[in-house]
This record gives sequence, structure tokens and C-alpha cells, in this order.
Amino acid sequence: MFQIDKAFNPETLNVHSFYQKPGVGLYIPLYQREYSWDKDNIEQLLDDISHGIFSIMENTAEIRFLGTVIAVQVQDKRTITPADPQGLPSLIENIIDGQQRLSTITLFSTLLYHHIWNIQKAVSNIEDKNLLKDLDEVCNYWKKKLLDIFSLDLQRGTPYRKPKIIRGSKDQWTKDGDIDGNYKSNVANYLGHFINYIDEKQENFDKLPDFSKTRTGDNLKRINNWLKKTVLKAHVNQTEEFVTSWEVLDKVNQEFIWQYDRVLLQGIVLKKEIVDKKSVAYLTSSLVQLFAVAHYLLERCCFTIIQPMNEDWAFDMFQSLNATGTPLTAIETFKPNVVNDVNLISGQNYKGSAIEQSFIKVDNLFKGVTSAARKSSLTKEFLTSFALTLDGKKLSSHFSQQRKWLQETYEKDCKTKEMKDAFVHFFGDYAEFYKDIWLDYDGKNNAPIQKIASHKEANITSLYILYLKDSNHKMAITILGRLYSDIIRGKENSINLFVEATKAIVRFYTLWRSAQSNSGLDITYRNFMKRPLEEDKKTVIVNKSNAWIDTDRLSVSRLKEYFNSILERENIDSYESWKSKALYSLKYHKTKSICKFALFASAHNAITDEENKGLMKKAKEGTYEYLTIANWISDDFKSIEHVAPEKGINKWDENLYTEEEWYHSIGNLTLLPTNINSSAGNKDWEAKYIYYQYLSESDIQREQELENMANNRGVTLNPKTIKLLQNAKFNHHIKPIVALGADADWNVDFVKKRAERIISLLWEML
Repeated sequence: MFQIDKAFNPETLNVHSFYQKPGVGLYIPLYQREYSWDKDNIEQLLDDISHGIFSIMENTAEIRFLGTVIAVQVQDKRTITPADPQGLPSLIENIIDGQQRLSTITLFSTLLYHHIWNIQKAVSNIEDKNLLKDLDEVCNYWKKKLLDIFSLDLQRGTPYRKPKIIRGSKDQWTKDGDIDGNYKSNVANYLGHFINYIDEKQENFDKLPDFSKTRTGDNLKRINNWLKKTVLKAHVNQTEEFVTSWEVLDKVNQEFIWQYDRVLLQGIVLKKEIVDKKSVAYLTSSLVQLFAVAHYLLERCCFTIIQPMNEDWAFDMFQSLNATGTPLTAIETFKPNVVNDVNLISGQNYKGSAIEQSFIKVDNLFKGVTSAARKSSLTKEFLTSFALTLDGKKLSSHFSQQRKWLQETYEKDCKTKEMKDAFVHFFGDYAEFYKDIWLDYDGKNNAPIQKIASHKEANITSLYILYLKDSNHKMAITILGRLYSDIIRGKENSINLFVEATKAIVRFYTLWRSAQSNSGLDITYRNFMKRPLEEDKKTVIVNKSNAWIDTDRLSVSRLKEYFNSILERENIDSYESWKSKALYSLKYHKTKSICKFALFASAHNAITDEENKGLMKKAKEGTYEYLTIANWISDDFKSIEHVAPEKGINKWDENLYTEEEWYHSIGNLTLLPTNINSSAGNKDWEAKYIYYQYLSESDIQREQELENMANNRGVTLNPKTIKLLQNAKFNHHIKPIVALGADADWNVDFVKKRAERIISLLWEML
């Protein structure tokens, strides 16, 4: 009798168990599409890992299902073409479905390996031999596991290790031979070079082949940037983006991180070193954060592996699985609950109801989104923000957790029909703000946000929103989205409160980020959102009514008081204490959007300070209006220019290029029209001065004089750049720099002096 249960051999394995099978190579047939995962796919994977690690700390059984892999074991290796018979693995799996995920995981694993290897080298000279032994053991443990992901051990050839996954017709496993000649697909070629890189113990990772402008290169860059900026620095940043090393060791079984409790290493981590990047404590924290990623990716992420008995069945299954369409989101599975509630429980008609109109706003958030990955990531982003504004909760990105949270909030927390209706209306209003303002509003046609247009400060408030968006300050949504709902509902004084809250957020955010890192900023907002609920508990309010919607509980006056208390706690509530930090923190490479805002603020209603050449000073209102929507989005201000360029150490004051990096300081920056940097960027002061003269000059009869000046000084000007400068509508901000003269000394002392003046004007405006 035929046993149908044996026909497909389904098996669920975690990532490492699937990849580590000895001697098995993964083969992508010729007919499969090229590697094509995009930004949305990668960001979804990174978000899943980040949120998954947070979830492990609350639920040790946390896993992440990555989908189905359909693979058929190759019976006749003669079907593998091209082929070097001496280089073929002992077993080959023909990948019918799942190659995008499998290829991405191999790329990801190389970057984890690279960063662990780098840190292992960095701590190799420490004197404590017991500590060094522990660090080497855990690094080697994870490197071995990661090696199994991106390579297979052929046990022969040079080197023994070969790319784990290759593409038919383009690549061939080879015993020896040229990497570029045998591995021509981007993924396999990269893996081949990376394996050679570690086999030969090369030092410079950047010397690997350039895969820029390919999906492989783009995705490697995205993952690597996330590892460098978010994971490796999590103990420094201390944000909601990723857990710190000490949180990992406090909440996660150490067996998952480094096999057993290692008291010596744990003690090093608990030093919480965030300043000295070369200290063992700093580097060990970075390692723990990397190990957490490796653990989640390799041991908590899993596939259902389906291995049909023949290839025909494999394709039948592939077609069946792919005919089901785009996966549903948590919002789509929640909607029937609302419809059912209105139709059956309330005895009303959902169609045409106010509840339907509110849910249409939620549906509109996803209009035009065609990618399943983008739809999933947008759902996650929106629900994460929505959960924060309700109760300060950090919501998991997992579909099941999102769905559960929505249903429980609606079914359990909303005790009455009125509360359920209020919840759905707020859900829709929040979605309207998220789409119309946070995602779509761009200030074009110089128009303020429509629903606040009647307010006297509508223009500058709309500019502030654009500034917060440019800064990607998503936590602002949690407050502004709530207040915007009041505007939609026509609540008294709601527009004025929205304006006041926007100003308070801009002030708080700018003071914080110009003086220090993002560390702790997200938690500050979360704690504010939790306060009303905590106060309910203290006063034994059993029925919390609409506590999570009631904006009176999160009033603007309380918001300002709270922000002021936080600024005081951070010692940035007075000008002198804030200035002492901002002078060293307000720099281009750390806070680009804040620098742009500071340059606008310092030019707004300011004039040249004749007593202090090169600087501006405050003037009366209406003198020069820089803080407008039109200016913020104008091409004349799109470019932030380093006066002394980033690579100008041979032509400019060398003191600008020390470890303090004064060339990045706000005092060395100015605003220029789009595309100016390309031609004016790396020139010396004389050339830049003449360019700035063209921008600042209103008298067209002086053009010949400027041209003569350039010729006399041997300065070659780019005609296209000159035309751009001449056509610029705004030039007032550049006049103080021009006032210095062609023979000025743009040195570190002047840059510091100019930075102090810009900082003081920014403070006065705030």
C-alpha cells in the first residue's frame, strides 16, 4: 500500500540544523530567478531578529518561522552543470523554493563571522589569560557554527571550504581554481572570496570584490550597517532598537550565548563600558550583542523543510503554496472582529457606518503598497507606534503577537460598546495622521498641513513636522498622532494644543540630540506614555475608561513639565551646561538633520555682526525669514557644505582634522544649493571664497570683477556651479562668511567661535 504520509517528508529544522549537514551543497537550478531580495525584505528580517531577541527575554520558547523550503536531493550528479567532478559535494540539494531566504542567510552569516573575528583579534593581546581563553572559546564556537552556514567542507582542494550555495549554469563547485572563473553569480562569487579571505587570514575586509549596485552588494551593506550601528553599539546607544549586553545576560540563559555561565565574562560586561571603544569591557559587550543575533538567527529561526520523493511533486507543491497570494497582516485578521462586533453583537450595519469610515482610514494607509514585504514592515511600524501611544508598550513584530495584542486590547480592555467604538475611531485617526502627515506630507507648494492651516503658526509648525520627519524622530508620532485625532474630532482648542506640543517636542528633541546621543531617548517617551496608566493604578481606578485615548491625561502642559524634568536630569536645561556639550556633539556626521536645523535657526532674523567678522547676530523680527516651509524644501538649501572639506588636511588648518574632528563641527558648516558640493567641495579657501561671493552677490555688474579676481589668483571656476549660485534665491546666510575676505584664516579657533555663535542663536530660538 502506498504511504502518502511519506511522499513529502516534511521536517522542521532551525537554520543551523538545516545548513550544518556535513558535505551538503545547495544548488539553485537555472530556471530560478536571480537573487532579488530588496530593502523591505532585509529590513523585515532585521526587525524580526531585533524584536525576537527582546521577546526571548520574556518568553524562552520564542521562535521565528521563516517559511517553507522545498528541496529535492539530486540523484544523478550529471545534471549539475557546469561541473568539476573533483569538486562536487557528497550530497546536493536542488532548491525548488526558498533560495532568496537561503542566499540571504549565507550573506548574513559572513558578516557576523567577520565582526566576531575582528573583535577576537582586537582582544588578543589582553594580559588576563583566563579571560582571553574564555573569549577565544566563545568566538571560535560561534565562528564554527557560522562557517557551516556559508560554506561546506569538501575535505579536499584549496581551500577545503567551498560556497554553501551556488547557481546552476553560472557557478561550479571546484576542487581548486580561480574563484572568479568558477563562481560567476554575485552570491557565490562573494562567498568564494570571503572563504578565501578568512582562509588566508587577510586583514582588510574592504578589499573584497566590489558588489555595489547589485542586490548582493546592497543587502550586504544594509545588514553590515545594521550590525555596526545598531548591534555593536547597542550598549552605547541604549535605545529601543536593540538590547544591551547586560540585559541579554540578565534575561537570557547564558547557555544560549556562550554555552554555560561564564562568571568572568559576565563580570566584564557588567562594567557597562560605553566610552573607551578599545577596552575589553566595551568589546565584550559588542560580542554579546553579536552572539545574541547569531543565536536568534541560527537557533530560533526555523524552516519547514519539504523533501518530495520526486521533482514533479516538488513543483506541484511549489505551485500550490505560491497560489495562495499575499500573506495576511495582523490588521487584516483583526478587521473581521470589528465587522462581526458591529453586525452581530451591536445589531447595526457595518457597511456605511462611522466605524467603517474609521477602518477605511486604516486600509488607506496601505494603498499603493504592492510588495508583501513592504506591507508587512509598514504594518509592523504602524502597530508598534500605535501600541506605544496607547500604553507605552513595545510591540513585537511577529504576526501572532501583533494579532494577539490587537484582539486583546479590543476585546478585553474595551469593556463597553462606547469604548470599542472609541478605540476603532482612534485607530483610524492615528492611521490618517501616519499616512497623510508622517508618510506623505512634504510641504510642496509651500502649503502648511491642511487641518492646522487656520492657526497663525501653521507654517512654522509644518516646517517643524518636516524637520522631525527628516530626523526620523518616530517617537514624536506617539504624541502628535494622538493630538491630531482631537483635531479630526473637532475638539475645542485642539489645533492650538497640537501646535504647542510640536514646538515642545522640537525643543526637547533638538536640545537632547545636539548635546548627546540617542541613548535613552526612546525610553523617555515610553515612560511618559505609561505615566497615566500607572497613576490610574495608584488611585485604584478599576475602569480605566478611555485612559489610553484620553488626551487630557497626556496634556501638553504635563508634556512640557515632563520634558523639562528630563532636560534637568540630563544636565542640559541651562544654556551653559547645554552649550558645553553641544559644542562637541553638534557635528555633521552625528546629527546631520539637527545641523541643518541649527543653520536655519542661526540665519533666521539675523544679520552680519560687523564687530565679529564671519558671525551673525540676532536682528528684529521679519528681517530675514529663514524658518519657512518654502526655504526648508528649497533646492537652495539642500546641501550642507563643509567649508574646510572632509579631505582638506593638506590645504587647511591641520588642527581641524585631529581626533576631535572640528571639520565636522557646526562651526565649519553652511548651506548651499543642490549639487554644489561636487565642484566646490575639496577646494582651498581662496576658491571657496570666490564661489561664496557669487552666491552672496546681488549686483550682476560685479560678475566680471569676481571673474577677474579668480583669474588673478589662479582659481579655475566651474561655469555650471557659477550659474547655480547666481540663480539661488537665498544668500543672506553666506554674507557673514564672505565678510571675512579672501585672505582670511579659516582655522580651528574661528570654527569654535562660529560654532558657539550658532549654538547661542539656536538656544535663543528654542
